Formats: sequence, C-alpha cells, structure tokens
Amino acid sequence: MRNLSAPKFWDKKNFLSNILLPISAIYFFLFLIKKFKQLIFKNKFKLKIICIGNINVGGTGKTPLTKLTYDILSKKYKCCTIKKDRAEHIDEINYLRDNTKLFFNQDRANAIKNAENEDCEFAILDDGLQDFSFEKDLNILCVKSNIGFGNKRLLPSGPLREPLAKIKKCDVVVINGEKNTNLENEIKKIKPDIHILQSRYEVKNLENYINKKFLAFSGIADNSSFFDLLKNNDIPVCFTRQFPDHHKFTHNEIKNLMNLANRENAKLLTTEKNFYSLSTDLRKTVQYIELKLIIPNYESLINEIY
Repeated sequence: MRNLSAPKFWDKKNFLSNILLPISAIYFFLFLIKKFKQLIFKNKFKLKIICIGNINVGGTGKTPLTKLTYDILSKKYKCCTIKKDRAEHIDEINYLRDNTKLFFNQDRANAIKNAENEDCEFAILDDGLQDFSFEKDLNILCVKSNIGFGNKRLLPSGPLREPLAKIKKCDVVVINGEKNTNLENEIKKIKPDIHILQSRYEVKNLENYINKKFLAFSGIADNSSFFDLLKNNDIPVCFTRQFPDHHKFTHNEIKNLMNLANRENAKLLTTEKNFYSLSTDLRKTVQYIELKLIIPNYESLINEIY
C-alpha cells in the first residue's frame, strides 16, 4: 500500500522544498488577506473561549485534549465543545457529540453564539487557531514530539499553516510523545514564559487485548503512531492496513478487511477516532483501542488559570 504519511521533503529544507517557496509566498499572502477580513468583523462573546489548535497540518492530538479539557472544566462550569462542520471531519464530530456537549457549524462564530445562547460558560474549540473571527481567552498549541515543526516552512514548501511566530500568541504548548529538549528550547526561544507540558497515551483495559489476535487498521494523520502503540503494548497484530486521515470507510472496505481477518482467525481493531467514522451497523464488527491521555499537572494548570 502506498505511503500515506506527510511528504518527506517537509522534514528538511531541500531542493523540492525550495522550488515550492514561491507558492508558499502566495499562500501566505492569501492567508493574510483572510486574516485581515476576519479581524475587521471580529466577534466578542461573554463566555470564555479556549482554543486547542496546531500550526502544523495533520493530527497533533487536538481532539483528545479537547475532551480532557472539557472533562476538567465541566466539574465546575457549564461547558461545551466547538467544531467546524466539515463532512471530512465526521469522525471527530461524532466522537465529541457522543462524549461532550457539542455545537458545530460551518462558521465557528455561529456555533459559539449558539452555545452562549444556551448559557454555556466555557467553549472549548477543537481546532481554530487560524480563525481570527472572534476573541479567544486561552490558546493551547498541540505538537507531536517526533515531528516538531518539520522544516519550519509554510505550505506547500513545508507543513506549517502559519509562521512559528504564532507561538507568541499561545499560552500553553502540549507536546505529545517522548521528551524532546531541542523542540522545547526552540519553543522557548520564541516565548520564554510559555507553559510546556508533556503528554502520552495509555491503553485502557489492556488485559482485554492481550490474548487475542487483530488486524489493525487506521485512517489518521500519523498511522504509524497507532501501530507502534499496539506493538509497544504487546497487543498481537497479524496485519496492519493504513488509510488517509479522516478516511470514510465503506461497507466494502470493512468487508474486505473482515475477510482478511477471518482467514487469520483475527478480529478488526482500529482507533477510537476511526471507530466513530463508521456507520452504526459497521461498528458492530469492529473493536477500538480506548486510550487515556496522560498530562502531568494539566488539571492543576487549567484550574490555576480559571
């Protein structure tokens, strides 16, 4: 199966990255025009708005952190989550709808307005760091330890949605994965007083997976991270299959995966995010790994801020 990860030339500055620099300049110009238009008509809301976003394209763990933040603040406040309504993000929308009080709209500001009309005190955004159409009270940046900021260039020459100077506008950085001192130093050079936290995932009910055999499949931005998680937890996997991020699985695809699994006397296993992209009938044939997001001192930091 073809490689579904980010382009390799995003890792370092190289010939292909250099060729694309003029297009990156056009991208940034259009980005600034959009930003300027949004700033002119910026909305202001009474409820507190926490934005959990990224600078890189692709997955950095925003949705699990959105859920964790919601769980923490819901102990004291009336909270909700906000998601932009995009058909390709139905997996995240379904997950947040089942696990939080979710408002979603094609315009995030309208979703926030609906939340405010229902007397919510906090709105927690899953993505939206590049949305300048409303004021935010707290910006939390998600970064993958093993990826960092790549070659630090803007799309399409690199993986960045906007320049690294954006870090100056962020209050907290959550780095997922192994400790990366170089990455932390890079961030602190831009904003020395920023809060940097480390996050990792733990498998819930690990004993439920040990004495079985699985065909593991996923359609996330970093498929290898899922397969590595299974390997590191000694979960038996006979085959792995990867798909593009936010992939909407068809009945035929799941049927083919099931046939392959049956030949190996195995069961289908996927990520929680991908599970929520499946139709209700397909969910009956697939298991998913339940993960717990671990961030030392995160709850105390959020409570300290609010």
